[in-house]
Amino acid sequence: MWTTLMTARKSKYKTTLACCQSYSGIPHHGKNMLIYNNKETQQKPLQLIGHHNEISAMTFGKRNNPVFLCSASSDYIILWDIEACQKRTEEGKPAVGIVIGTLLGNVVHLSFCFSDERVAACSGTTLYVLSPKRQEIICTLKSHLGPLTSAEFCPWNASILVSTSEDRTFKVWDLTTEAIFYQSFVLSGSPLLSVLFLEKEQHLVTGSTDGQVWCFSFDDDHKCHLVKKMDLQKMEKRHEGRQETLTHQGGNATIYQRERVYSSFLFLGIVVKPVCRVADPSSDPKMSRNGIEASVPTIEGSPFSTSLAKPAQVLVRRL
Repeated sequence: MWTTLMTARKSKYKTTLACCQSYSGIPHHGKNMLIYNNKETQQKPLQLIGHHNEISAMTFGKRNNPVFLCSASSDYIILWDIEACQKRTEEGKPAVGIVIGTLLGNVVHLSFCFSDERVAACSGTTLYVLSPKRQEIICTLKSHLGPLTSAEFCPWNASILVSTSEDRTFKVWDLTTEAIFYQSFVLSGSPLLSVLFLEKEQHLVTGSTDGQVWCFSFDDDHKCHLVKKMDLQKMEKRHEGRQETLTHQGGNATIYQRERVYSSFLFLGIVVKPVCRVADPSSDPKMSRNGIEASVPTIEGSPFSTSLAKPAQVLVRRL
């Protein structure tokens, strides 16, 4: 199951949106939520009502059955069983959730562990780990000097949690002892936004608001060693703006002028330059007279090569 999350609230960094394989969720009138079925697009969205204040964070669980949604505002953190809520709605009853946290402040990020048995909630400089089953706080972690921006559970070690902060550092927590395994140095002049685990390589990736991205190895000793650092803004400027002038000589000369090709495909530090293929529009029905076809090759060795790095055909139009 894949989960995409752009967390929380009306901040200068983030927008509330939660997605999983089966559902997508958005705030509705600030305090409520609309849940859309990704597979049955004609189905009326499920409305969830329970918060008294504006929703600041949402996330879906990692499991397929049941599908959980966790939502937060300054009053409550609520756990919703989507299928159970849908069934109650069809029976004419109101959808209900379970309050698992109360008055924890301005929660800007939520995340489930991979068994959905724990939820991490970031509020100010405090990281809360909650138990949805027992509806209680398991532990409270404090060490960051600035407000937290995200926290994610390690997929291959359930006792490890990594947090990022506006203090420009990330920390690796041992949940069994509530101690810090590892604390990074100050990585950037700008706040860190989020963290991503690459399970196959056992790497973690984090990035900052100024376009810096760092990839660290994550060894058994829980010490993080820098593998690669990238500056996305410099990489974009280097590859953006390439202009191609292509001339086709034939019975009637057709000139493709000043085609601007975005010439980089970037994913976690791997840059692939498109291979531009010139074709005769009269002989290739896929071509139009105002564009060229660019073939983007597969990224070999990428951990996401099976889902995100498939070969693609892109029609580049004149700007």
